[in-house]
Amino acid sequence: MTQKIEVDIGELRQITSWLAAADIEFIEISRPGATVRLTMEQASCSEGVDASVQAALPVARAGQAGAPETSLNEQAVSVTAKSAGIFLTTHPARSTPLVNEGAHVKVGDVVGLLQIAQLCVPVVASADGVVMKLRVAHGTTVGYGTRLLELSPSA
Repeated sequence: MTQKIEVDIGELRQITSWLAAADIEFIEISRPGATVRLTMEQASCSEGVDASVQAALPVARAGQAGAPETSLNEQAVSVTAKSAGIFLTTHPARSTPLVNEGAHVKVGDVVGLLQIAQLCVPVVASADGVVMKLRVAHGTTVGYGTRLLELSPSA
C-alpha cells in the first residue's frame, strides 16, 4: 500500500533559507512513515539552476560525512560539526580556550567541543596545520556539517 505524502515547496524554501542563514549544511526531518533530508549545495555546483530551488533539492552523498572539506579559495581545511549541538571553544570546567587562531595542531588534537545535553563530544583536527579562523563563536548552536574552524595545512 502506497501512502501519499505531500510536501509544500514553499515550506522547503523557507527551511532552506533558515539553513543558509545559520550556515547549516544538513538537516533531517522525520515523521511517522517519512524522512526528508536536505543538504545545502554550493551555488557553483549547477550553473543555470535557481539557487533557492537547488538548495531545496535533497541530496545524498555516500562516504563523505567524515571527510575534511577543502575551500577552493584558500586551500584551507574546514573542521566541521559531526552532529548538532552547542559549539564550545573552552571546556565548561576551564577558562582557557582549547585552541586560538595561530595555534599549531596535529591530526586528532581536540580543537573544540560539541555540547549535546550534558555530554561534551570532542571536535578534533582533521589535518596537521595552523588554526586560521574560528568560524563559530563560543556557545553557538550548530547543526551537522557546520564549518567550525579553518586550518591552513602544514607543508
